[in-house]
Amino acid sequence: MTAFFHTIPHMLDKMFEFAKYPAAWLAGFFMFIGNALVGGKLIIYVVVLATVIDLCCGIAVSVKRHKFTLSELMRQTVEKLVVYGLAIIVFMVIDSLIKSGTGFDIALTSGVVGVVIALTETWSFLAALLILYPKNPLLKLLQKALTGEIARKLDIEESEVAKILAREQRQRDEKGRFIKKS
Repeated sequence: MTAFFHTIPHMLDKMFEFAKYPAAWLAGFFMFIGNALVGGKLIIYVVVLATVIDLCCGIAVSVKRHKFTLSELMRQTVEKLVVYGLAIIVFMVIDSLIKSGTGFDIALTSGVVGVVIALTETWSFLAALLILYPKNPLLKLLQKALTGEIARKLDIEESEVAKILAREQRQRDEKGRFIKKS
């Protein structure tokens, strides 16, 4: 029961963070449509894959920070999979009740819940990847958006994260060329 009270608020916090960005809405829309086109089961695989990737990235961040906590990460991952799995199963049952009552055959509720869960886990592992690879140009695009998530992962203030990420940026001269570090 504690997993439920830990995972759901955590997921809602992340959901409110990524919901601010149109790209997240667009990704969610395409995941929902893709899930509906293949019969409503794709989202289960996407959620499991995103959760496992988040676990692997979490382990890599722990190793990089020399704070290796495999048992803690495994416990959290198992809790997430149980809570996420139960949520998706409950909403799949609701979808089947809707289908039997209306004949409307689409994974509407389970698709929406699955997309939110998948985006939550994607948000989490993108923050971990930014910690691991702060100079990656693609991840730099998400830097400001992921500052809050990175602060939670590193257990520091958001202002401190901004300072760390600013230091990681390579300096440029007046012509835009990179300055060599001395």
